[in-house]
Amino acid sequence: MDARNGTLDQSKLDQYKTVAFDIDTLDPKTGLTLLATASLKGRTDVVKLLLQNNASATKLSRGDRTPVWFAAMGSMKTNDRAEIIRLLHTYGADINKPSPRNRNYTPLMKVIIDWEDPAIVRQLVDLGANVAAENSDRETATMLAIKMKNHAVIRALDGNSPRRKSFTELILKVIIFILHVIVSVSAVASGVIRGILESRYQYGDIRDASCSREARENKTMEEYTTDLIHFITDNRLSDFFKKDDPFLKTLVHKAAKLKSNPESTFKSDKDIRDLLKLSLYQQVIYCDDSSSMSVGNRLEAQRRIVKRVTKVATYIIPEKDGVELRFINSSVSGSGLRDTEIEAIMTSVKPAGDTDIGKNLISKILKPLVYDKLANKELRRPLLVSIITDGCPEPEASNILRDAIRDCGKKLINAGYNSDVVLFQLSRIGNSRASKEFFDNLQNDKQLQRVLYCTTDGLEKACEDADQNEDQLEEWVYVTVMPPDELSVVV
Repeated sequence: MDARNGTLDQSKLDQYKTVAFDIDTLDPKTGLTLLATASLKGRTDVVKLLLQNNASATKLSRGDRTPVWFAAMGSMKTNDRAEIIRLLHTYGADINKPSPRNRNYTPLMKVIIDWEDPAIVRQLVDLGANVAAENSDRETATMLAIKMKNHAVIRALDGNSPRRKSFTELILKVIIFILHVIVSVSAVASGVIRGILESRYQYGDIRDASCSREARENKTMEEYTTDLIHFITDNRLSDFFKKDDPFLKTLVHKAAKLKSNPESTFKSDKDIRDLLKLSLYQQVIYCDDSSSMSVGNRLEAQRRIVKRVTKVATYIIPEKDGVELRFINSSVSGSGLRDTEIEAIMTSVKPAGDTDIGKNLISKILKPLVYDKLANKELRRPLLVSIITDGCPEPEASNILRDAIRDCGKKLINAGYNSDVVLFQLSRIGNSRASKEFFDNLQNDKQLQRVLYCTTDGLEKACEDADQNEDQLEEWVYVTVMPPDELSVVV
């Protein structure tokens, strides 16, 4: 009754725990778990409370129905349904499991038939709902939407819809420059990058030629401010940035200067807008300094890439800000670093030790930069943690890093933040079979798709192919990062 009415709080739950109590037991009358009951009734706070107290997001109620299925079924506001589905997904819920009692309708199908809500349909698709799954009548979600003649829902089912792209933008655009190999060896070596740059810049140069520099800068600042505020609102970052935030004003002012400067590396308006969004995030670079990094040119490749990442990440942020740098083994670290400072530190650290990447991620990055700041709401900016490693964890278990990333999302939710306030990007140097398997397992983990993107190609190849040309390497870092549209990244 408390779960159904929304009156269940921590004190009542603690009282229930004083007697024999199973948080996942089924109500003998309804056949529902507590979590399913709260999900059905749209009790967002109760759902969050139960998950925080170890209620299972995968426990089935009578009829083999999941809490997500009941969230899709219940009558509630769109915002409550969306938040409940988001919470359940974060805690490992299966959003595709159908209900045999209901002609094998999936949660996606249930939302289409009962509520015709394109916002929730879009959310489920972005979370990985299977649009091609069939119910007992051999109907897919798309067939049901067509039968309902709801064009908004049909568009929401399309993974290439404009809204889909804006969701992927959160991660993909934020890592616009980071360690991402898409252009082939021959493309880099033959100078195709420069041709791509020139073709992208040409239209913007012609368009801007007729405007005065000062007028152009003022107009650009207005446009960039509007664009940035929309991005902040759409991606739920308003707790960090207000419209009149001096930090935002600095970003926009410097971005406008970049655009009007004919000598700037960033001449494309699209590139500068992406740079603005990237600069909202505090960049944290976590480097591998284990013994195996002494093989080949791995250490040099890491140094060159990290230097370029830092240069791009600090182009338009305030002078007092910079990149955070940490190593798996070395106690050397740095805060507020720029590219020249970071290069000196990278050069001084010598490879030695094991690859306890998950354990030290917690102790050196997540605890001091995130967890210690949660209680008092001291997080100033969202974080993007870029992890570089040449192999799989050793001797630490392979699940430690995965669990650390999962737990980070849960701790953020428990503290009142969104789980995607801290994003992770994992890149590989080297080509060992074990490291590829480790990366593939992380990339295929659906619970991590909200917050983790993996680059599985060896980064040292990019440095070799850049032929020791630092300017070309910087262009490669920036231009070659746009992944395929069909990449599954969810928000």
